[in-house]
Amino acid sequence: MPERSPGVDAIVLAGGRGSRMPGTDKVLATVDGRTLLGHVLTATAFCDRVVVVGPRPSALDGPAAADLRFTRETPHFGGPVRALRAGLEAIDRSADPVPASDDDVILTVSADLPFVHENALRSLVDALRSREVDAVFATDAAGRVQYLVGAWRRGALQRGVAAALVGVDDTRERGPSVRAALPQATATLALDDVEDVDTPEDLAAARARAERSPDLDAARRRIRARVAPLPVRHGRPSDHYGGCLADPMVAVRPFPSFDTSAMDGWAVAGPGPWKVDDGVVVTAGFTGTTAVADGRAVRIATGAPVPLGTTVIRDEFTVRSGDDLRRRPDAPVRDDARRVGEDWAVGAVLAGAGRSVTPALVSTALSAGVESVTLRAAPRVDVVLSGDELSDSVDPPPGSIRDTVGPVLPHYLRWCGLDPVSTRRCRDTDDDFDEALAAGDADVVVIVGATGFGAADPLAGALARADARPVVRGLACRPGGSTSVSVTPSGRLVVGLPGNPFAAVATACAILPDVARALTGGRAPRRQYGPPAQAISSSTVTRLLPATATADGRWRVADTVRTAHLAALVECDALAVVSPGRAPDDAIEIVPLPPR
Repeated sequence: MPERSPGVDAIVLAGGRGSRMPGTDKVLATVDGRTLLGHVLTATAFCDRVVVVGPRPSALDGPAAADLRFTRETPHFGGPVRALRAGLEAIDRSADPVPASDDDVILTVSADLPFVHENALRSLVDALRSREVDAVFATDAAGRVQYLVGAWRRGALQRGVAAALVGVDDTRERGPSVRAALPQATATLALDDVEDVDTPEDLAAARARAERSPDLDAARRRIRARVAPLPVRHGRPSDHYGGCLADPMVAVRPFPSFDTSAMDGWAVAGPGPWKVDDGVVVTAGFTGTTAVADGRAVRIATGAPVPLGTTVIRDEFTVRSGDDLRRRPDAPVRDDARRVGEDWAVGAVLAGAGRSVTPALVSTALSAGVESVTLRAAPRVDVVLSGDELSDSVDPPPGSIRDTVGPVLPHYLRWCGLDPVSTRRCRDTDDDFDEALAAGDADVVVIVGATGFGAADPLAGALARADARPVVRGLACRPGGSTSVSVTPSGRLVVGLPGNPFAAVATACAILPDVARALTGGRAPRRQYGPPAQAISSSTVTRLLPATATADGRWRVADTVRTAHLAALVECDALAVVSPGRAPDDAIEIVPLPPR
């Protein structure tokens, strides 16, 4: 199930007349195989409690919060403020022994949002908690404020509803607008996918959008927006390469942790010239104390602790004559010691939330004495290879083919930021596919093959039986048109890749870095672009083609590619993303491949 968010409840407003959709129970209209109410209940499933203010349907579709209840406003169809009052009363009747706080969060969500998703609502909660305001409301793609899609502080919502209903006769059918309940301190947050359905035309447009395959860029945005991050954990950075920090990494020790010499040279006390004490040499690793009197100098090595009250002069800045040491007349007057905390002090932020756990970050953590950080680990992946025709035989019998993807796909998945933990086979049967989606404890299941919609492609049926929520269903891209990304009610991500070897690898490298960043809460992958070495014609859909770097920094892109094997990648450095509508000489996106 989605990770719960303590102190967050939701009120779903589902009791309107839907007057612009006569003869229809609007919230039970379906988009993408699920009712509008079902979409909203799925998006709010992470909340402690969800109250639906409206008629209870005979059946519910989609996962919902563990504590789900229904109520009605008085009078029925009495407007959003009365509905909010009824929702608050239902929440307050909870038997939860933890006392409510004025700063607890209540989400208000209208029940006619076909594309709303958990990440959007979580972002409203995060925005409210990070700002000195009483409510944060979503703005849609057109810039309109959606006052029925917001996160409120509980106390502010209670006070606003009470104030808006002062002097309002409850026998009147229509009550005040939600604007009458707004607190003074509010903010907005621009969100995708919060457009509502008010008319038959809106419903038709939503259904058409759900059926339309996104292009590569849209699919990546959809993945990052709709895939919820994994739960956070605490761990040693060196144990979690590929993960992402959930909180900033803060220095536990200063660096340097003691005054240390940056050069081989002399530790000197007082103004020069100095008398050399040849009986003392301070070296790296020395743990005692060294006293140096004014006017005296002792030898010191790089990395050695600097004696108290001295400064360091490097060898090349000095002249020695017998026991006398002087600074060269042309040498700068400076201290060649690194002082405690010069690079950072205790409490300094060394890496912000969302930064990947890289070798450089691990080394910095060691320098700063950081033994544990709050992070999300690299997502663990089960690779499932479907197809009754796959064989490991060097000489497969007629009707069978050698498995050339299974042995290499984990290498590409690691390159994308994922952690493959198992690879197994799956027969083309419903039972095997159901088990593939449910077995194990990995965060992601990557299924290769059977991603189409033909008689021999059972993934779509398994996803439907698992009540998985689609994130991406098909790509306007060649290869990769049958790619899918879905989320099961348990929160497991299921990625369907085409069975063709080149199609599987190309699609994986194009979208799985976004999957990894979405699950770890990391920043969006930085796209690379480069000039083509030759004019490249456009087409009606995005194409993924092998590309090779030239000596002058350009990219030579193949015109076509044979997809049944990976021979085209043997001599290439990257994939080129050739988008429709581009001019032949326009820069192209470059998707790097593992170094060759």
